[in-house]
Formats: sequence, structure tokens, C-alpha cells
Amino acid sequence: MSSQDAFDSLMPLHSPPFGRLPFPMLDCKMVMVAFRADPDEIARITPAPLEPDGDTLYAFVADNSQLSHSMAYHEAAILQKVTYKGRSAVTTPYIWTSTDTAMLAGRELFGMPKLMCDEAGHLQALANEVSGSLVKYGRNMLDLGIVIDAEGAIEDLPFGAQWTFVRHLPSPDPKRPAIRQLLWIELQDFKLKECWLGRGWLNINYPSSSGLDRLNAQTVERAWYGRFSWLLHYASVEQEWEIPAEGD
Repeated sequence: MSSQDAFDSLMPLHSPPFGRLPFPMLDCKMVMVAFRADPDEIARITPAPLEPDGDTLYAFVADNSQLSHSMAYHEAAILQKVTYKGRSAVTTPYIWTSTDTAMLAGRELFGMPKLMCDEAGHLQALANEVSGSLVKYGRNMLDLGIVIDAEGAIEDLPFGAQWTFVRHLPSPDPKRPAIRQLLWIELQDFKLKECWLGRGWLNINYPSSSGLDRLNAQTVERAWYGRFSWLLHYASVEQEWEIPAEGD
């Protein structure tokens, strides 16, 4: 099957919701804060065979433009450093996005656990502070921001271009097992348009069904504001295994 055939088989079959890879991130405006979290909860949300790398997590709110799936969309997530067979990468235990096409592209192709959020909470800049929110059903789930202190460089970012996700393919047939795949992505042509460092803050409010409140978010350690671009291309399948049906 060619790559075009694979994308033509996306649902709905007669009209795929987005075009084929690669997906160029034309512009990502992001505020990100680092915070300490409960190590036991971090271990619980880390999908095997990935392993947690420390007790620091990262929350971000971003306004993005990434084709072919979304000319504009709002996004918020929790990021986590992990390791796999001695290799370091980042994964996302929680992520929300404001367009169905961005959700489908991230979840169906790469296993990102994307859910929908409201088209609200966009980044706002006032004086030297930038802030944004995650809003779902009209209720604020998360607020964060940065008070800018100094200009930063690419070396100041907390992680690089290596990302990994565990994709779960459920089976509706109780006689057949579900499938899981460990996917590995290396972002290409990563460019930093601007980067600023500063003091951050984070409030986790309405958790909905997410479990965000169980992270027990503690002291915010550092914050970044930046504008970035990159190219999201194919992922490699590092591991694939079956999950037996219940009762087997």
C-alpha cells in the first residue's frame, strides 16, 4: 500500500478529513511551564514499555497553524520526559485540541491521546506577561502563564526533537486482541523564531474526566514563551504487541 492509499483509507473513506504527510508546523506560539508532580501518579500514567524520567512535567498552551489538517487551532497538553531502551524522548499523557482534524491526525496516525477542547483560552500578551487557558464545555480546566525576564536560545529548551507515543488500536471483536504500537518520531527542520525565559505560574482547575487533579501539581520551576516551526513526518514502529481480550 502506498502512502497515498493509506491516507485515502482514513475515515470517512469517501472524503478523508486531511491530506497526507508531512505536516509542516508553520507557526507554533507556546507558553510552557515546568512543574513538579506526584511520582506515583507519573508512574501510573506512563504507558509501558516507556519509563518515567524524573518527577518534572511540562504544561503548555499553544496557538498553532499546521497543514494539511488545521490552518489554525488551539492546543493544551501535559508533556512528560520518558526513556525507552536507553533512548530519551517526550510523550503526552494528556492533550486537548480545538479542531477535529487536528485531533484525528494526532490520534489516528500517531497515537496522541487527543481530546477536543473549546475554541477559547488563546494566548494573550499584556506588558511582559503571556498567558493562556484550556477550556472545555465553557469551564477552565487549566490556566498558565509567564512573566518574561530574559531572552532564551534553543539550548534553553528542556528537550529536543525526539517524541514517542503508545498507540492503542482497540478491537470491537471479543475474539480478537487489541493491538498496541510504540511509535517514535523525530521532528525535522526544527526552527526557533523567538524564545523567552521567565517566571511561570500554573493553576489546574476543573479536571473533567481527565485526572489532571491527581498530578498534585507543585512548584513551577521554570517557564518559556516561544514561536517555533517544524516538520512532522512519518513515525517508526519500534514495537508492536497484542492485548488479549478480557477473559482470555
